[in-house]
Order: sequence, then C-alpha cells, then structure tokens
Amino acid sequence: MTIKELEQRTGMARANIRFYENEGLVSPKRLANGYRDYSEEDARTLEKIRLLRQLQLDIDTIRKVQGGALTLEQALFVQMTRLEGDRALIERAAAVCRELERSGVEYAALEPRPWLVRLEEPDGPGRLEPPSHDPPGRPERDDGAPSAGYCPWQRFFARSLDMALYDTLLNAAWLVIFRDQSLLRFQTLNALTALLWGTALLVLTLALEPLWLHCWGWTPGKWLFGLKLRDGDGEKLSIEEGWERSWRLAWEGYGWNLPIYSVWRLWRGRVDALEGWSGGWNGEGVWRYTKEERRFSGWIFVGARAALAGLLALTLLWSLLPPCRGELDMAEFARNYNHLLRTAEYGGETLTPTLDAQGQWVERKQPVGTAVFSIFGDTTVYERPQYAFTSGYVTGVTLRMSSEDKVVGTELRESLTLLSLCRSTGELNLFNILSAQKDAAELLDRWEDFEEDFLGVHVSQRVEAEGYEPTTAFGALLWCEDESAPHHCEKTVTFSIPDQDGRFSSPPGQAQADG
Repeated sequence: MTIKELEQRTGMARANIRFYENEGLVSPKRLANGYRDYSEEDARTLEKIRLLRQLQLDIDTIRKVQGGALTLEQALFVQMTRLEGDRALIERAAAVCRELERSGVEYAALEPRPWLVRLEEPDGPGRLEPPSHDPPGRPERDDGAPSAGYCPWQRFFARSLDMALYDTLLNAAWLVIFRDQSLLRFQTLNALTALLWGTALLVLTLALEPLWLHCWGWTPGKWLFGLKLRDGDGEKLSIEEGWERSWRLAWEGYGWNLPIYSVWRLWRGRVDALEGWSGGWNGEGVWRYTKEERRFSGWIFVGARAALAGLLALTLLWSLLPPCRGELDMAEFARNYNHLLRTAEYGGETLTPTLDAQGQWVERKQPVGTAVFSIFGDTTVYERPQYAFTSGYVTGVTLRMSSEDKVVGTELRESLTLLSLCRSTGELNLFNILSAQKDAAELLDRWEDFEEDFLGVHVSQRVEAEGYEPTTAFGALLWCEDESAPHHCEKTVTFSIPDQDGRFSSPPGQAQADG
C-alpha cells in the first residue's frame, strides 16, 4: 500500500510514519521505481507503535521491546510505575495549587517557602519526587494505584484457596491410594491436632508458592483474583527470592499459626495493607503486587471451594467402598470384610472379630487399660462361617449363632458379610454405599424369619427362640424376663449370589439349617 493509504489505515501523519521509519521501527519494501510499498504487517507495526506511544513509552523502550531485549510485560510494568508516580505528583501539585488559589495571595506578597515545605511534607499533599523502586523504609501510600496492597481480603482468600487445594489433593490422594480415613481423623481429633495440621498445611503452601511464582507467575488463588507479584523490573521472582519471602510471610504474616498471635498478625497485616504497606515479606517494597481485573472472581472462588469439597466427598465415599469387586476368592472376600470393619470403627473401636485369609474369625482382645460397657452377656457364640464356592469364587456365606444371654442383639459382622458380597454383584457403588450401610443394618436387625434380595444378594434368615420376648429399647433385641426359666435362641443367616445361570449355591450346612 502507498503511504497515503497507510495514513488512512493507521490514522498517523506522514511525518510520523517517516520518523518511525528513520528510527528503524518499520522497514517497507522499495519498488523498482523507488517508491515505498507498505505491507499489512507494516501497518500493524505502526498501530502497535501508536498504542505504545499513547501509553507514554519512549522510542528506545519500544525499540527494545520490538527487538526482544525487553518483554512487553516488563516495559509496561516499569511504565505503569512511572505513570503512577506522575499521577501522584500531579495530584499533589493540584492540591497545593488549589489551596494557594483559595488563599487569595498576590504574587508580590507570595511567600514560597511554606508552600514548598507543604509540597515536600510526607503527610502533606505529597512529595515532588516520583516513588523509587527501593525506598529506604516503609513506602508512601500511592492512592489510586492498582496495587494488591489495597485488597487484603482478596489476598487472604487467594491463599486460603491455595491451602484448600493442597489440603484436598493430599486427602484425596491418601483416600484413593490407601482407602484409609486416618489422615482426616488426625485433622479432627482435637484442637491441638487441627492446629498441627493447619501449620503443616501452611508450611506446604509457602514452600510451593515460590515455585508457582517463579515458573508461572501466579498461584492458582492469585490468578483467580488477578494478583500478580513481580520484582522492581517487572520480572518473575527467583526461587531464592520466593523462599525468602515465604519465610518472612510465615512469621510476619501468619505468626506460624501460633494461637492468638497469628490472629493479631493477620489483623496487623490488614491494617498495614490499607495504609499502603504491603508487608515486610515483600522486600520492603522491592517486590510489588499489581491487580488485574477478573470478572466474577467471587463466584468462581465459591464454586472452586464447592468443587474441592465435592472432590473430597467423592474420594471419602470411594474409601468406604470395599477394595475388591467382581468375583471374589476367599482372601478377597476377607479383605472386603476387614476393610468394612475398619471403616465402621472410625466412630470408635469395637471387639467385632476380623477374618483371616481362610475366612475364619480372628477374635480381638480388649486393649489393656480400657473398659467396654455392654448390656449383652458372654454366652453368644458365632460358629465358623460356612462358604459356598463356584469355580473357586465365594458365592454364598452362612453365619450361625446361638446364645443364652439375658439380652441378645445383632452383631456388626452380619451386615459386613452382606456388604462384602454386594461388592461382588457390582450393585454396591460410590453413590449408594452410605444408604447401603444403613439399609443392611436395618434389614438384619430383626429377630424373625424372612427372605429378601438386597443389591443382588439373596438373604435368608431363620430364628428359633425360647424364653425370649422381642424389645426395641436399644434396637431390635431379644429380652429374657426370667433368667431362671429355660431360654435359648439360635439364628442362621445365609447370603447367596447367583451364578452365571442364575442359580444360588447353598453353603455347607444350609440344608440342615433350613430343616
């Protein structure tokens, strides 16, 4: 295109185009007749130059950006700081000008010294010198600057999101890999363990933050709220600078989570931030926060926290599921049972026996120094479980118990056996595990004959009781009013799953039990 067309396209005067060409910022082709031929790329380059010049960048800076000696982000960061200083200077000068005009003094009677002092007072309208990147002490407040120092709550919530992210990922990984809730239990045992976990999480957050800032320039929380941290040259912090900052932040900003002191440090940090002081951990002003606009960051924050809570809930449900599914051999069935027993004990340890790899009861002794209160007696006996197998896989289990106790109740081992088999049928999953635990307990907490299907498992129960009356004082129980009178009860529960032909296998002894 000709220079006239270029003028119309870019809105720049011909003299300006020639000037930038002489400065080497644009290099059009020369036609055979000596006329210049400007390309579409030349037009875009001139439009970029026009934009940067309107942002008050000088020619040398534009040349460095164009040549790659300086990134655009660095150039804009330095220019933004300069413009902020100029704005502060203009505002201070305007304030003194306004006061001087209101005084009504004439030129002949003007005493300049008080007004000069007024301009140079730190607490007055301001100083004439633009702000430095390396002030000797606490930097002066720069009203109106897009600094994150004026967003203490956003900075607080940004780090809380980072901590929530690490907390959720740690717990989720532990739950998925080990199917164990002990890490969550540790965090909620008491105030001391909660404090220890919170401190450990803070240390992890501040240890990872320098890596985020150095490699990416943000942390996830800072990115959400548009909080950018750079050094005085607009570059990302080095790893060493980041770790130095984190160490000071842990002490001066969070007080290492020490009770009361940490609350005071957070409050002090907020007050300082509102006064324009971004904290000693920011290198006495050497490192600087700036703020980019983010739409709906508050709602996204709430959504992110909800998503993290949902992820943790899903992995928690995953940890409750028995680990083995599909066809179960004897060892896998025992593993399912023991896992369900362990998760059931998170509310407190029981004396319910475990299963060994051969599927037999392993009784547990009461820990030394503990006392277990029970309204039941000690004559209840569960016989060795009887199993049915198809092609080496467990397809049926029979549990038989007898008792002459005054009060007889259902034990946990029955519902655990049922749920272990339900995992084999594939109908016990992430979304029904909680309801299945409750429903299985309610199904078996009965002292009557019944046959029902439960998540693909056929349940058959037979009860024989003499000298007992049913009661619901503490759940479904059998109660013997007169211990001197003959009393005895037996219960047989059979759990069966169909084979590929839909037939149920009867564990050994089932025929006798039915008879």
